[in-house]
Amino acid sequence: MFTHICAICGDEFQSSSNRAKYCVYCRDKAQVLRNKAYAEKKKAGLSIAIGSTQICPECNNTYIVTSGFQKCCKDCQKKHNNKQKISSNQRYTKDNYDSIIFYVPKGEREALKAYAQSQGISVNKLLQTALKEYKEKHK
Repeated sequence: MFTHICAICGDEFQSSSNRAKYCVYCRDKAQVLRNKAYAEKKKAGLSIAIGSTQICPECNNTYIVTSGFQKCCKDCQKKHNNKQKISSNQRYTKDNYDSIIFYVPKGEREALKAYAQSQGISVNKLLQTALKEYKEKHK
């Protein structure tokens, strides 16, 4: 069982799901809010109907919408999804990590990668571990 805090009322609750957002009492309220938001979006004409014709933002060709989440034609779908993943990963990395570029003598790069792989870790983790040990020994 996982312990969560309800996004609506703020009470703590238990759930077997690790993704639960609402307690038992607020689930229905959340569904009503989702339905109301969808109805407003549909009424304003912002929702795209399945079967309608749209223009692909990647290739500018027309396509027929077959899914509610479809953003581009079938031919460009993989390219579009990869762009989204790369953008999301770059944003996450930029927000949560700093980077350091360092140079090693010719031929040492492959040896360093091989050693890290033999230890079952990445080069990044190897360097972080080495720096941590160095700091501990040289206080």
